[in-house]
Amino acid sequence: MSSIGARKTGESPSAMLPIVKRVLFISVNKYLWCKINKMTDKHGNLSLYDMSPYYQLFISLLIILGAGILLSIIFLFSGLLFFDLKLDIVENLYTTVDHENIGFLRFLMITQDISLFIIPAIIILTLMKPVEQNRFIDIKLPRGFEVILVIILVFCIFPINGFAGQLNEGMHFPDWLSGVEKWMVEKEDNANHLIDLLIDADTFSIMILNLIMIALLPAIGEELIFRGVFQKIFYRLMKSDHLAVVVTAFLFSAIHFQFFGFIPRFILGLVFGYLFLWSGTLWLPVISHFVNNAVPVIGSYIQGWDKINTLSENSIRDQFMMLPIPIIISLVILLYFRNSYKKRADNNFDQSLI
Repeated sequence: MSSIGARKTGESPSAMLPIVKRVLFISVNKYLWCKINKMTDKHGNLSLYDMSPYYQLFISLLIILGAGILLSIIFLFSGLLFFDLKLDIVENLYTTVDHENIGFLRFLMITQDISLFIIPAIIILTLMKPVEQNRFIDIKLPRGFEVILVIILVFCIFPINGFAGQLNEGMHFPDWLSGVEKWMVEKEDNANHLIDLLIDADTFSIMILNLIMIALLPAIGEELIFRGVFQKIFYRLMKSDHLAVVVTAFLFSAIHFQFFGFIPRFILGLVFGYLFLWSGTLWLPVISHFVNNAVPVIGSYIQGWDKINTLSENSIRDQFMMLPIPIIISLVILLYFRNSYKKRADNNFDQSLI
């Protein structure tokens, strides 16, 4: 008996390895199967509605990266074949794109919004809504009066962001981060070069194409992802409406990778976030985002992009003197939406007591 026990306890670790692997394999499979079962409703449909916000965030990022990268690669090679270009042009996109192959760049910009934002957002929002709902509750149509208020709000934000942009451009990193600042300046210059090429419209049809590419698709795609997906997940994570709006606005600005335009985009992100929070519909941030991007496109077609840029180069003092009225109007409009939100919340509470 003792000799048998001695032989068993003296077995090498390699002999136990297949057993350990099998146990781990079964455990992992059971864990994944449980998670998949939790992500499916009673009808067997995949759903994120009842999942924890951490899982919602993880799955959302997975869908954005997975679907976005896959679709981007498909569209990229389709564009290279259609425009009869070589892959080298992508490696040096900022330096090789000119008026001769600007069509390829427009194609990439359009398919990028579709791949990285619109399609992933539709997939995620479909998974996050209750199965018994036949439509998305976040896309209810706003009233005409609210649309008018949002358009006025955007025009009031222009001088505010112009002033904020001037301050942002004057910011500099400490000497030990001069290399990072140089890299950011180069990225900013490259982005401005692309904008100069893209926004230049000689014909009405190109201007319409620019509106779709620069205003319509980004407004729909970015608002679906940032306000429709991330802001709601961050609210569940942080249990705070305001924190969710601020964090989403920060992410919205940072994802553009343009440091010298970070503050204006952050302000826009806050405005879009609070419009969504207080109105309960994505249409108002989409409309305000569209108007914000469309005005420079239309202005460039009518007056020329050089003149539009010149208008934004007023001194900081001149821009500061123009701020009081736009700020007051903006605050009044935002307070209207906030009060409407609180009134709806109070009515819902009263009805729950009946």
